[in-house]
Amino acid sequence: MNVPNPYHPSSCQEHTTFTPRFPSNRVLWGAYLFAPAVAPLAFVAMVFLAGFVSHCFGIDVNEASILILPVLALTIGVVSCYLVAGVLGMPIAFYLRRHNSLNGYSIHFAAFCWAVLFTLFCVFLFVGFNWNGLPLALCYIGLGVIPPVVLSGTAFWLLVRVFSKWEAARA
Repeated sequence: MNVPNPYHPSSCQEHTTFTPRFPSNRVLWGAYLFAPAVAPLAFVAMVFLAGFVSHCFGIDVNEASILILPVLALTIGVVSCYLVAGVLGMPIAFYLRRHNSLNGYSIHFAAFCWAVLFTLFCVFLFVGFNWNGLPLALCYIGLGVIPPVVLSGTAFWLLVRVFSKWEAARA
């Protein structure tokens, strides 16, 4: 009589192993295709919203600025965002993926660090040795640079997650 051993799994049981899925090159480049445009488009939406609210409350606003600022954001802002994301962001993403460190925290940390470094460079370029204007310049330039860069990093990470799920479902 051959009695099966209850302490050993039978051969017909399904063995599942967890294999971590890393985003493919297609997923990273797909996220790069859309993520840098998020910050300029959000800025354009804020300008139009501010113009609409000011018109509703009767606040006097320069109409030319409501037209010029979105045009500048969509021309200079989009091009510069794609350039910075391509030159700095994508090599960082590929490096983090290679070392199994590509996650939301690392993307946001890298985006924040590069935004702070760029802000400091711009502040020292504009202020020079006039140390009295340093705090105000840090506030203005920091508020103009750091949130859009972190927003683009957030958009990149969310798009990587969505595109990875789509790719896994398609496979």
